[in-house]
Amino acid sequence: MLLALCACFSCTRKGTEGCFPAAYLPENITPLTSFGARAEWSLDGKTVFFVDKAGGEIWMVDLKTKKTRQLSVASFRPEGHGYYRILCLANGDFLLTCGSDRRSTYIQIWDKSMKKLPVSLNVEINEGPAVSRKTMKIAWTERQETIWLGEIVYNNGRPEIINRRQIIDNKNVVVDGIKYQGMLEPQNFRPGKEDELIWSQYGGDTTGMFTCEVMGYDISTGTMTNYSKAPGQYDEPEGVFPDGIYTLVECDHHNRRGTGYIDLYKLKLDGTGQDYTRLTFFNDVEGFRASNPVVRDDGKMIAFQASLSGSEAGVGCGLYLCQL
Repeated sequence: MLLALCACFSCTRKGTEGCFPAAYLPENITPLTSFGARAEWSLDGKTVFFVDKAGGEIWMVDLKTKKTRQLSVASFRPEGHGYYRILCLANGDFLLTCGSDRRSTYIQIWDKSMKKLPVSLNVEINEGPAVSRKTMKIAWTERQETIWLGEIVYNNGRPEIINRRQIIDNKNVVVDGIKYQGMLEPQNFRPGKEDELIWSQYGGDTTGMFTCEVMGYDISTGTMTNYSKAPGQYDEPEGVFPDGIYTLVECDHHNRRGTGYIDLYKLKLDGTGQDYTRLTFFNDVEGFRASNPVVRDDGKMIAFQASLSGSEAGVGCGLYLCQL
């Protein structure tokens, strides 16, 4: 085990072995890169975009060749600012989150040609936004206290966000008679009609353990649903399957030890909180966990990252593919 941990810290960008010990990988999970975090599928499913580190640069990796390429350069942003996420918009452009800290970033829109400088919008954002894969609708939170909804449009070729409206306030989240007051983070528009927003409701239990529930907000009616119903457990939604029936979750269901000990699960969005399927077992190897999964639009493959148990949220040490 000591040798395996040492191998993790000696990862380089030249190979695609990743930091997780290869001997523990099942047949349906393969390394994609030896570095990086926050994977995002291209619209055609042939490329995975990612950041090399929190506050770093934007990269891409070809699924077939596994060749990586850095996309962003210093001229894209002010000095001291870096990238935390890249998301694909329905029109082929990219939404980037840029800033000096992961909890204090702003939105940039980057043309799909990748030949123009990104356009910075006057929208502060805390952690990740939710982006539709079908329309130009997005959701975001500014201080993890409220969630906003808006639409990206182009005015004389310049992107802007219109129809902004607040949809969720953490002072007014009451589900099944339980009042929640923790931090909020939008995650995904539920596939199908995309009339429901899946979000993370962070909080804590009576022991002080940091927890998370999978929540849904009906955009038309304002109805809220708790899909995980596990107050003493960490369930962070990270990607809804294209059929809209299941979502991926970062979860400690196997040990209830918190965010440092999570693996990837599939949770059925039926409101019972009972239908869990564990997909990865990285946390069974001491010192590791799997996190930040995204499902491809055909529902057949997941891209995710390995990370060290004690590292900060969103920090990865290699990307992996999971065949379903």
